[in-house]
Formats: sequence, structure tokens, C-alpha cells
Amino acid sequence: MKKILFMTAVLLAAIFICSCATTTALPAEKEEGAKVEKREEAKGGKKESEKKSDVKAEIKRTPVTSIPQITFSGSTMKIELENMYTEDIAFEHSDEYSSSFAAVIKSAVSSAKAAVTLSAGSYEILAREKAEDSGHAAFYIFVDNEPYRVSPSEPPLGTFEMTTRFPVTFSVDKAKTVLITVQANSPHHLGQTGMMIDYLQLRKLN
Repeated sequence: MKKILFMTAVLLAAIFICSCATTTALPAEKEEGAKVEKREEAKGGKKESEKKSDVKAEIKRTPVTSIPQITFSGSTMKIELENMYTEDIAFEHSDEYSSSFAAVIKSAVSSAKAAVTLSAGSYEILAREKAEDSGHAAFYIFVDNEPYRVSPSEPPLGTFEMTTRFPVTFSVDKAKTVLITVQANSPHHLGQTGMMIDYLQLRKLN
């Protein structure tokens, strides 16, 4: 009887020791896992859930399918190139651009067009342009069929600037709608490509 009691006590002691070993191992495993996660975060790593939340939808321009009709109002207005009817023009998105988009003149057949209704008076057009060098800076703004060559500073600043060196000035003697076109070339002279244009600024002079 004493032998049976002794054996039972030994068995219970063994079970208790195993239970304690299992219980203390779990926090150690958790602690090691936390250390690994902290090391990954220190290296710039992210949890899978965080990686998924970083994925953002690409912002795209909604294409304009016909030449827009715009009525000039006030003393100054912007004509955003993304709101014009374009052909062979690429658009880039950034918070630094007006209305989030800027256009890239890709080739000799690139163009952007808008019809603007004006009251009688004199007007000025400037473009907000970014050119990296003098070989990718000059382009043309047409008012109806009249081309005006424009470009930024010489040499270009490499940042967005207004084309104040070559303002486009014209007059209309009565209320009328004019077609404003942006393109690389004129019928008689070659312009250049590769520049970015954010918008046109149309201002009434008198």
C-alpha cells in the first residue's frame, strides 16, 4: 500500500513539473516573436496588413472627347490643359501641379484645344511651363490660325515658370469665340517637344 502511494505521488509530481515547463515556455515564445517583429520594423519592414493599406488607387485624368466651349469671365482665368481636347499628350499627376495634372508635349503632332468666347478687348496668354533645357522649351500657342512662339527663361530654370518672355497678345473688336491651340510646331517653323505645360493663363488687358 505504501508502495502504491509512493508511486502515485511520484507520478503526480512528474505531471506537475511538465505542466510548469509548458506554461513557462509560451511567454518565452511570444517574447521572441515580438523581438523579431520589432527587428523587422527597425529595418523598415511592415506587417502584411500595413502593406495592404499602403496600396493607393492610381489617379487618372478623365479624357475630354470634344473641344470644350469656355466663356471668359472676370479679368483672369486659367485654362487647364487636362480640361482641353488633346491628342498625343501625356498627363502626369502630382500635388505640385494646378488641379493635380500637367501635360507633356510628346511629339510634333501633340495638340490641346479649347474654344473660348471673349468680349471685345485686348487679351494676353501666358503658359505655366517646365523645361529641362533649351532644346525642349519652345512651342506654339495659336489663336484661331495665328501662331505665337513661346518659351520660358533662357536657359530654362528647370522648374515651372510663366512664359513672360514671350506673352501672346491679341485683340478682338467684337464678342467672338476663338480657338486656342497648343502644339509643338507652326506651319512654317519647328518648335520642340518634351516640355511640361500646367495651364494657360488668359488675362484681359482692356
